Amino acid sequence: MGWFEGAAQGPNGPGRKAVITVFASGGGRTAGAAVQLSGRWLLTCAHVVNEALGVPMESVADPADALVEVAFSGLRDEVRRQARVRHWMPRRAVPDGAFGWLADLAVLELCGEPPGAARPVVWRDMAVGQRAAAWYGTGQEYSYADVVVGSCDGPLGYVDGALAGAAIGPGYSGGPLCLPDGTAVGLVVAHVPAAGGPFSPGEVIRRAIVAPWQAVRAELAAAGVSADLTTPAEPAEPAPYTHLLAHIEQQLAVLLGDPAIRADRAGQLAERHGLARPRDGSAPTYREFADFLLNRPRTTADFAELHAPALGTDAERAALGALVHLAHSEGAAALLSTGEHRELLSRLGDLCAADGTLLPRAAQGALPYTPLPPVLRPHRLPAGGLEAAVRSLEAFGGDSARVPHGARRVPALLRVAEYAAALGAARGTGGTAQLHAWSDRVARRLGVPHAALAERRQDAAEWADRQREGHQRIVVVELDRREGDPPRHFRCVLWRSRADGTPARVATGPDRPLPPAAIARLIREAADGADGDPALVEVWVDNDHLQLPVDEWDDTEPYDGAYDDGPADAYAQPAADPDDGGPGADDGLSAPLGEEFHVVLRCRTPHRNASAVARRWAARALAEPLVVDGRATDPKAAIVRLKKDRGCGRVVIHGPSAHRDKVLRACLLLGVPVVLWDRTAETYDHAPRLDPVGPAGPLDGLHERVRRFRVDAYAEPAKYPARPALVWDDPDRPLPDGLWLADPESSEV
Repeated sequence: MGWFEGAAQGPNGPGRKAVITVFASGGGRTAGAAVQLSGRWLLTCAHVVNEALGVPMESVADPADALVEVAFSGLRDEVRRQARVRHWMPRRAVPDGAFGWLADLAVLELCGEPPGAARPVVWRDMAVGQRAAAWYGTGQEYSYADVVVGSCDGPLGYVDGALAGAAIGPGYSGGPLCLPDGTAVGLVVAHVPAAGGPFSPGEVIRRAIVAPWQAVRAELAAAGVSADLTTPAEPAEPAPYTHLLAHIEQQLAVLLGDPAIRADRAGQLAERHGLARPRDGSAPTYREFADFLLNRPRTTADFAELHAPALGTDAERAALGALVHLAHSEGAAALLSTGEHRELLSRLGDLCAADGTLLPRAAQGALPYTPLPPVLRPHRLPAGGLEAAVRSLEAFGGDSARVPHGARRVPALLRVAEYAAALGAARGTGGTAQLHAWSDRVARRLGVPHAALAERRQDAAEWADRQREGHQRIVVVELDRREGDPPRHFRCVLWRSRADGTPARVATGPDRPLPPAAIARLIREAADGADGDPALVEVWVDNDHLQLPVDEWDDTEPYDGAYDDGPADAYAQPAADPDDGGPGADDGLSAPLGEEFHVVLRCRTPHRNASAVARRWAARALAEPLVVDGRATDPKAAIVRLKKDRGCGRVVIHGPSAHRDKVLRACLLLGVPVVLWDRTAETYDHAPRLDPVGPAGPLDGLHERVRRFRVDAYAEPAKYPARPALVWDDPDRPLPDGLWLADPESSEV
């Protein structure tokens, strides 16, 4: 990339956005700068903190938990926050008495989440000869100071600037020293004094002191600061796309045969990536241009965005299409241009700042049958996870809906953006119109038919309408028994989902065994009060309690807190009696849990294969369920088929209990996440009893179909004798805290 190499960043280089202002007491004067490590964590110089607190800059006293005011000045709109001092590493003398010092660092923690558009810097080691830039603490465009690294072998490094332009001085301390690609190689510490030191004024006109990243990293480790708070750059690797260079050159020759146009496009690309175009009027060679496109992920999209309006012939349009297709097919190009990516992060950042659950819910709604990246699996987007989520979604292919012949399918990222906009509009969050406009522009550039995008937008609106009534409440119930507990009594731990989807422990009183009526009352109290769909009640049990009829438990039975010895069989249920208020009562007042809630089972199988569960869960709706009915396959054959078919995610089991239990245990051990059976079936001839549930029907509505069937079955048990049991093992929702209720005297868990 010779033509593109060695250029300075200029006033709008990507590093400028990493500058965070640190204010002196009162919030007016600038004390210096800081940089975001990750999430809520910021890095600055200790003497900048002293300046902000109004104490002598050389003070070594630890201002533990002191508050300073900071501002994310590099964003579109300045956002101010309070930050608290968490790690203090004041200046220390160099052991051998040489000029300089050690440390002079401080780590701050924001009091609250960072702005949605804020981005942690990516770090790499400082090296002699690197061309870098620093900005004044307020991050103004005009304050950039271009420098070259002259020395960086010790705890301090030295950089020199040209005689023209801004120079590093007071107010730059604590800010990042950034390369043209935006990665940071150290912190600005001070400018070398012109007098009173080992240097003469003539030697230090433009010399500044910096802390190389390798020295900063060592100090942070010594102070116990987790390495997880930093984002190291990927190690440099040989360019993997050399085999494409000749093909890309051919297309560029068609598009940029005029050297003046080639120089102009190259200059525009360089400026977008923080590089200054050479002033000699030269143009890069086709090889230099192709190399630049292939080794910076967003340059291909940037080039297409810049050059598409100038296309005049079919040959040029075909050449640009071929260039983009080649780069995308080999993984050398990101979906979005630099501007599109920046705008999307800003738009989604605003929505996610208002509701951290919005993007994961939108992704799940838009891509229900696609294994989502880890960052989108939790109910709430992790702090600082937006950029990783977008980057992962960019790599996903288009949807499978039919589009006009030869036209591009709607990319997964655009579909998720549409669902996020629709969900934001449903919740009254602003900015959704701008997100729609963004999708329209990107779709036009990519050649996505307007009709295809409009169809996805309508799908998103209909989906969001179904979400308007609120999130489905999730109640997690863990049941267990200990030796000596009365029959049909269980110890119970409950969690209830908060508004953001995270679980909150529900008080259940003293740890003691309770009868079903008492547990049903606790579950109902935790599940009631939620709008929208019926609450999902996940009941965690071990293998020996999979036949437990929790869906039939009824909290209308009188309970005075005393133990009810009940029958010896823990699963034995009293016969349906219209007078007892239990299942089958004809007075309409019975309230078994399965009538009102989606009651499913989760199993604590010790040897359950987590990776198999995740794999089968991702494919659960893509293949036909395996139905074990005694005619199509016997239990042994079903188990063999499960072992062969690693993508089978749903099994329906019929037949007598002995055969049923054998297949059920195999399903759980082999990681099948969705299993349905009739726990009252005695023969394979009873299979039709489950037909009203639609066991092989669409998976999305299975919860509700089971609930509706249970309503009929409890009201008319003779007509609907089946009692469906459903294992629904979502691997993205583990048991909260990983808590198992086990006998403290036992060594087994």
